[in-house]
Amino acid sequence: MRRIYANPLAILITTACLFVSGIALAVDEFFAEAVAVEDRSAGELARAAGDALTRVFVRVSGDEQILDEAPFNEAVQNAQSHVLLYSYQDDQAGGTRVFFEFDDAFVRSLFRDHSILYWEQRRPPLVIWLALDEPFSRRFAARSDDVELLAPSLERSELRGVDVRFPLLDLADSAALSVNAIWERDFDQVRRASARYGTEHALVGRWIELSDGSKLVDWYYVGPEQTENLQFRATELSDIWDRGVDLAVDAMRDSLAVTLQQFEMSEAIAVSVKGVKSYADYRAISSVFDELGQLVDLRIDSLNGDTVIYRVVGVSSAEQVARLIPSRSGLLAQPVTRRGELELIWESF
Repeated sequence: MRRIYANPLAILITTACLFVSGIALAVDEFFAEAVAVEDRSAGELARAAGDALTRVFVRVSGDEQILDEAPFNEAVQNAQSHVLLYSYQDDQAGGTRVFFEFDDAFVRSLFRDHSILYWEQRRPPLVIWLALDEPFSRRFAARSDDVELLAPSLERSELRGVDVRFPLLDLADSAALSVNAIWERDFDQVRRASARYGTEHALVGRWIELSDGSKLVDWYYVGPEQTENLQFRATELSDIWDRGVDLAVDAMRDSLAVTLQQFEMSEAIAVSVKGVKSYADYRAISSVFDELGQLVDLRIDSLNGDTVIYRVVGVSSAEQVARLIPSRSGLLAQPVTRRGELELIWESF
């Protein structure tokens, strides 16, 4: 958990300090996993611990190939030594699962020590707009009507550590985005419609069912500034969804994940925020920084008129700090012109 310090402005950041204390619960869940077991033998427990830690590594990194890195593979082989606690849980179907909670300090240190991209648990959701081309019409897939069709997306997104949202498809959505707009690749409309769901990240699908039962699939990841496309033909729903969700999550990870550093070895980055004209402005800015759990240490360094200067430790460059700032937070990152310095401009709403 990062620490916040203050000099003359201690009273201003009391609220932020109180808020940070609430992050711990989310961290516990982020580094925990439950795995089904055949029995309660020692061998089965060891296997389950390895599977659980693998899932944690995939979730934290956003990368399914994380075990290609030798230190992570070795950690999985010795997963039980990194367990803080575990418990057996019986489900209603008569099966048994083991719940593991892993040492988050160990996981974070592994990422820092080996400069592996780390994706903090506070991630934006992914909204899914799926357009279906049917014999007599085109329509959006609806969560209420197409439960089995959409179910594999939930399984895949959970594995990759991203929450998905499905549009309500009510009058507001109909006014903001039409099925034809999907077919015409009007991604500006997609971005505007997705904003209603609190995200700048959308997975857009166009499916055409063929006479042999297979589907011609056209996936698009639509981000704040870029799009990624994947086209293929497939039959299995799980395969179709795995490839679509992976397309979106990989793109999100590439733009949002950062390299953590050893706190003791990392250089402080000077972050100046201009346009801070009131206590309300300061509190709003503090709430933005509170969301950035990668910032191991955040300290108010000085004040100069309407500019607050922070010292940040925990990421490797000013550019990476800029990448962490949500685009609709009110903080506008300026181009980095000097190593170790970042300028932000506050535009209050």
